[in-house]
Amino acid sequence: MGLLDKVRSEITRHHLLASGDLVLVGVSGGPDSVALLHLLFSLREELNIQLHVAHLNHMFRGEEAKGDASFVRDLAERWNLPCTVRALDVPAYGRERNLSAQVAAREVRYCFFREVLRATGANKLALGHHADDQAESVLMNLFRGSGLQGLAGMAPMRENLYIRPLLAVRRREIEEYCREHQLATRLDPSNLKSIYLRNKIRNRLLPLLEEEYCPGIVPVLARMAGQLRDEHEFLEQLSRQAYRQIQASCRPGQVVLDRQALSLQTRALARRMIRLAWEEIQGNRQDLTFDHVEDILERLEKGGPEKILELPCGVKAKMSLQTVTLFKGDVLAPPQPFLRSLKVPGRTELPEAGACIVVSVVDRQEVPPDLRELSSGTIALDYERITLPLMVRSRRQGDVLVPFGLGKEVKLKKLFIDRKVPRGLRDRIPLVIEESTGRILWAAGVRMAAGIEITAATRKVILLSLENGNSNNT
Repeated sequence: MGLLDKVRSEITRHHLLASGDLVLVGVSGGPDSVALLHLLFSLREELNIQLHVAHLNHMFRGEEAKGDASFVRDLAERWNLPCTVRALDVPAYGRERNLSAQVAAREVRYCFFREVLRATGANKLALGHHADDQAESVLMNLFRGSGLQGLAGMAPMRENLYIRPLLAVRRREIEEYCREHQLATRLDPSNLKSIYLRNKIRNRLLPLLEEEYCPGIVPVLARMAGQLRDEHEFLEQLSRQAYRQIQASCRPGQVVLDRQALSLQTRALARRMIRLAWEEIQGNRQDLTFDHVEDILERLEKGGPEKILELPCGVKAKMSLQTVTLFKGDVLAPPQPFLRSLKVPGRTELPEAGACIVVSVVDRQEVPPDLRELSSGTIALDYERITLPLMVRSRRQGDVLVPFGLGKEVKLKKLFIDRKVPRGLRDRIPLVIEESTGRILWAAGVRMAAGIEITAATRKVILLSLENGNSNNT
């Protein structure tokens, strides 16, 4: 079977594409992505799909990377395909966030793809990962001690968006296809350097395994990954069904599980349920390690007095007699209501909110013309449009605000919901008010009111700054 027939079969088998799809094709310029684009271009009329090419210059390789971008742009132009090419400073992004080059590149690349998907209206993103990539990923995850999901490798389709039509194809088949069809390609020399784990596996380990241990190691690993992926999906369905039955309650920042029901589950399902609870709080399953999950399950089996376990990202697990509660921050301990005078100028400590508000009064010329230059958490108000004294308090039922830029009254509760303020934090947000009128001037860190902003006629300015209650303001 030729490569075109094999790819057509994979598209049909996994339902990767449907008639009318607009497919964004990630093209680096290497053999994998160029072959992918050529294959989809050859199938476009038969499948009734449209294509859009996307290329990102990661700015790692100077003029070479610029050459890759020009190559992809010219290729798309020759085939009369729309193309989006962009350059983003991935090295700087990685330095700012203390990320490895590979992790930074992946984050920026997928962010770029999502932006182009939105801009073009494309409903599929085609990527050039192939069977050798799959084998490398499975081995990498094996070395990291990954569970079933990691050993399942990459899926042919994820989230009904990301598709990998070449996942059953060997690298050598792709290279032969490029030669057969005289497709020019680019070479990324970093792929030849064995400084990254993936490159060591690709350039040293897999050839050794194929030569001395298992000639068919790549298809063997790919087949194993497919089997494990099916089993992972089955276990995931079972765990979600059981999870809904043992969940006592769930609200933003907090999930409560029935402890006895959780303890009756098999350990395999119990592990997955803990991760599902984590996902509801964090929005993903990152950062929660095997050891964290095992610590919770061991405490679950041992029983004993109430215990709070520290987990990553500020999440905690509270082991009580009847429940296991995962929560973030201090969501279990709602703050006491507070009301006090605001020092103008001065510093007002708000221990109930874990914060303080610093107020200063300055002349207009001391404030930068562009208010965006003010530090984060600081707002500027016209001194003469405010009635002193000021108070600061926690929210109350029925509170309303006329937000700056909106011009109409909005319930504070709705404002917090619209701004996605976690429910457990809403009672901690200080509200700056006029004592005489009760008018809310600022929901600190969220939104200021209309009618108090500085104008061309402003002579004196009140600067309000929200700070954490720590001396180092971390």
